[in-house]
Amino acid sequence: MFSPKGIPVKRRTSLLALLAVPVLGVLVGCSASAEPGTPDSANATVKVAVVLGGVATDGGFNQYAADAVHNLEKSENLDIQIRESVVNPSDAEPIFRQFAAEGFDLVIGWGLGFSDSILKVGQELPDTHFIATGGADILEKSTANVETWTYATDEAGYLTGWFAGKTGLSPIAVVDGELAPFNEISYRYTSLGITDANPAAVELKPIFTGNWEDAQLAAQATKAQADLGAKLIITAGEGFTPGVISAAKTAGIATIGASNASTADAAEVNVGLVKLDFTPTLTEALARLKAGKFGNHSYTSTIANKGLLLGDVNTVAAAPDVPADLDEQVAALAASLADGSFTLPELKK
Repeated sequence: MFSPKGIPVKRRTSLLALLAVPVLGVLVGCSASAEPGTPDSANATVKVAVVLGGVATDGGFNQYAADAVHNLEKSENLDIQIRESVVNPSDAEPIFRQFAAEGFDLVIGWGLGFSDSILKVGQELPDTHFIATGGADILEKSTANVETWTYATDEAGYLTGWFAGKTGLSPIAVVDGELAPFNEISYRYTSLGITDANPAAVELKPIFTGNWEDAQLAAQATKAQADLGAKLIITAGEGFTPGVISAAKTAGIATIGASNASTADAAEVNVGLVKLDFTPTLTEALARLKAGKFGNHSYTSTIANKGLLLGDVNTVAAAPDVPADLDEQVAALAASLADGSFTLPELKK
């Protein structure tokens, strides 16, 4: 499962977490009658900047944003720039102002830690369009020039847990970076998903290393879980992920939640992941921008709108009893969640 460190707590920057985005208003070629910052034609070039708390090739939360802008680069005629590894939220504010001054039409701050800065800069620069990301509370903070985004951490968590339970592996353990409200909820739903898919599965106490980037700490935590008997590690797509994969491979156990792109060994041990696709949201945001309707709007990526997807399903030696049709079973569950024929159970207080 991805961590919305993505909806970062310290860098935020990471769904899942979960979870967890910015432009100056006058586009090149706008006519005098056009709205400030609104392209005067569907073919006008749109300058889009993305600020990430990590690297664009982390196979997780940061890459989800980078992939989305690259996916739409040609079809939407985008002129893009991606600023990586802005670890400290305090460093993001001048970067947002810089992109606005350079005439970018949409600036995306990808991570929880950037939301306050975007809202502040957005108030100062009303002709610039921004997207801020965060937890569920971000949905109530959109303004005339700042739209907001989050993702359904409950759906992401439950689907990950259900997937993990269906592997038949037990005990199941968690290794992740920081524990924060967004992923605490997600992991509670993960536990529900595991129980619904495999009531006999044993869950070990999760380990949160407190660091999103330290692969060595993650490797040590993974070894500790393996020493306790873990056969499956639930993790996230972050900078620390290679450490989890390496230690799992050494221990001969499986993982879930890492992308095949995270490390060359991932496909050997990782059975799959629930991942974000920011492309549908970005497509809608660009359409609103071009139509002069941007602002006072929020987005939530869900299974129903294809913002949450099952990805990178692998057959691995450490999980020999995984059903051959597991991907189909998970797809069926996703469909039932999407069409409302199945609703997630409520968390116990």
